[in-house]
Amino acid sequence: MTQLAINGGPKTKTRPFGTGKRFGQEEKDQLMEVIDNDMLFYCMGNKVYEFQDEFAKMHDMKHCVACSSGTAAVHIALGTLQLKPGSEVITSSITDMGSLTGILYQNLIPVFADIEADTYNMDPKSVEECITEKTGAILVVHHTGLVADMDAFLALGEKYNLHIVEDVAQAYLGEYKGKLAGTMTPISTFSLNHFKHITCGSGGMILTNDEDKRKFASLFSDKCYDRETGIKNPYFLAPNYQMTELQGAVALAQLKKLPWIIKQRRKLGDKLTEHLKTIEGITPQLIPEGTKHTYFFFVFRVDTEKLSVTSAEFSAALKEEGIPNVANMITGGMPEYAYDVFKNRSAFPDSQHPFVNSELGTNISYDNVNCPVAEKAFTQVINLEMNEFFTEQDIEEMGQAIEKVARYYMEKR
Repeated sequence: MTQLAINGGPKTKTRPFGTGKRFGQEEKDQLMEVIDNDMLFYCMGNKVYEFQDEFAKMHDMKHCVACSSGTAAVHIALGTLQLKPGSEVITSSITDMGSLTGILYQNLIPVFADIEADTYNMDPKSVEECITEKTGAILVVHHTGLVADMDAFLALGEKYNLHIVEDVAQAYLGEYKGKLAGTMTPISTFSLNHFKHITCGSGGMILTNDEDKRKFASLFSDKCYDRETGIKNPYFLAPNYQMTELQGAVALAQLKKLPWIIKQRRKLGDKLTEHLKTIEGITPQLIPEGTKHTYFFFVFRVDTEKLSVTSAEFSAALKEEGIPNVANMITGGMPEYAYDVFKNRSAFPDSQHPFVNSELGTNISYDNVNCPVAEKAFTQVINLEMNEFFTEQDIEEMGQAIEKVARYYMEKR
């Protein structure tokens, strides 16, 4: 029987993982231009505007509106839909709270759909089962870098006359049947959080071809002040989600590196995916035909019954082989509806608003949400870091370590 490192055997990976610096002279040069210009406010500078133009051009879209975070971007996008308070927004049971915050702040109701067992993206069939007369929009999260089944979601939008929004925070330059993530819906959102493919510490973007949505998004991100005309007479409630020139400068430098980053991650991620397909008891994330993954991170499923091991035990053994990983983690440690804010309906102090509100006609509980595929996924999934600075040897050793641990438990059974 294969001797695992956790039991005293030799480690699979003994050499350090490949590393590199995310920031360098390009970012410094852009930042120095901002400092020399003595202006950090986007409206009177040029870096944010230049970044917006370049990001839109990269996606062959007409408009990009930059903002302070990916969470802000989702909030802005939902704001442009101008949904009636109390309307429902269907989204994935596995996502980040950043996808949900704006829903609640707009006095809208999150409704959680189940996921597909093989892609971990939201299941269109489950979404259709969630649609009611109060549904106003579907927020499609492209999870882990894999674009969701957009044909199915666009069909649902047309069938039920619903807004469709893409959340592309984890899927920069992901492809679906020849189209880039973020280009298939009237409005889409991106994140420049520190942990994303590219970053400026925190930031976000909205993409659209619709001039009205572009205008509304610009107003929504800037207290409803019209910087283009100079008119300061807000006609709706809007937060301040401005991106600074410092953020814009770093984002602009990072954007030039994005194609290389995606190329590297895709090459390495695809290589590991192919290796894991050959290992009994291990299932990598399915990449449907016509879809190109961008590997924000790498997930695979452990067949806990076939290998007679829990994902936590598998994870511990894999760590001792020299492979950092996290068990039971996709995004967050549990389905979103299990968070206290939803279980307790506690979005606001001493209130169950907007979950329960007679004026809005809302009365929703998350106690009986049924997303069995999502819940099972959390018991089986292992999450690996994927980094553009990894070497092909790193990937080979990651595959070997996973195979070694899987073979041990298979033989032990």
